[in-house]
Amino acid sequence: MQVYFLNLLKQTKLRMSVIKRGSHIWLIVFVALIILQCEGRERFYRPDLPEQLCAIGLIDIDDTLSYNICNNPFWPGGACSTCWVDSLVSTKKIFFEKSYQTEYSDGSDLFREFKFKISDEGKDLFVYNTDQPVINPFIEIPADLKFESGQKYFVHAGERDVQDISAECTVPDMPPEPCLVSLRTGINTLDLPREGCYFYGDGTLPYEPEKYTTYTQRFAEIEFSFSNINPDSYYVFFLIGSPPEYTPLDIEYPPEYFPWDDGPGHFASNILNYQILETNTDGFIYPFKGGQTIQHFCLEYFSHSYGVGCMTDTLYSYFIDGSKIPGGTCTMKILAQWDNVKYIPSFVKYFQVRIMSLPKEAYLFYKSLYTYKMERDDPFGELININGNVVGGNGIIALCRSRDLIVNINQTGKMYDPFF
Repeated sequence: MQVYFLNLLKQTKLRMSVIKRGSHIWLIVFVALIILQCEGRERFYRPDLPEQLCAIGLIDIDDTLSYNICNNPFWPGGACSTCWVDSLVSTKKIFFEKSYQTEYSDGSDLFREFKFKISDEGKDLFVYNTDQPVINPFIEIPADLKFESGQKYFVHAGERDVQDISAECTVPDMPPEPCLVSLRTGINTLDLPREGCYFYGDGTLPYEPEKYTTYTQRFAEIEFSFSNINPDSYYVFFLIGSPPEYTPLDIEYPPEYFPWDDGPGHFASNILNYQILETNTDGFIYPFKGGQTIQHFCLEYFSHSYGVGCMTDTLYSYFIDGSKIPGGTCTMKILAQWDNVKYIPSFVKYFQVRIMSLPKEAYLFYKSLYTYKMERDDPFGELININGNVVGGNGIIALCRSRDLIVNINQTGKMYDPFF
């Protein structure tokens, strides 16, 4: 009898041990399921919402240029053979996308039977239609299309499978005229990248890699100001670099046209990024949607054979609210940098400091994007509504006005010469 009870006690303890281990296993499985169901900071489960059209475009009605940077037929040797990017930069483009959700959609972002028009209160000014399926189309407003400050214009777009969108645009006033306060230029000597096509020799073949180990990067500190009498105004700033002039009709290209190393974009103007050194007006820097700057990159064809091509890079711009300008005068000092290793143009004759006036809804759209970016990781932050003027979809379409300050640089010297 005593042996029986001892065996029963052992079996009971064994069962309790198994139960405890089983409980631990179920607890671990339960916790793992909870963790796996949690979303990361950048992912959100959304309801199955209908697709909508998204459109973004800030159209500078005063800019008459298109910056076809790396496809210039007058570059020696013809168009750049390694520029497999769309280097046509324009400030008159409107970009379209679909807001489909990959978990609920077939993944097709094709636009079918795409249509677009812009009109005033009386007639259509520009109409575009295509029956060919396209992916994420964009519309470039013709440079000769005329708009007037204070006037209202209407944009309409659509495609076969989703609801049409529309936007109402009122053209703001011309921005104030900026004036140059100060200009300081100089040179920094940097180590030449010890790889690929960044090895430069003395002009003979084969190249002598040790001929040059440094190169010169030029910089300009540009301080400018403008007066603002309208508190209900909003601005964004751009910097455009233009190279020395050339004469494309001179087929032989006299040597004085090439006092330095050349490459893709050598003759092209380009919208550049810049740094803000000082300003008396608070604002924010944010990527300009649809905008881009074009830069050099080094491509290796095969072993020890290289070429210089073009690549796109994000364009950043500085936005301000005119009512925040202290005393009605905005002052700003920016830093521009350029060289013949990364930047296009490699050699600059003058800069255009561009002030573009925005409608209020365009400023608020970018401000809401910036605020969301700053607060998205804050668990206690308020919900951010992305403002816009697109009805039936998402985004912003705005007509803007601009004014340029020309800052002459008159750069001299070659890539390796230590003078400006």
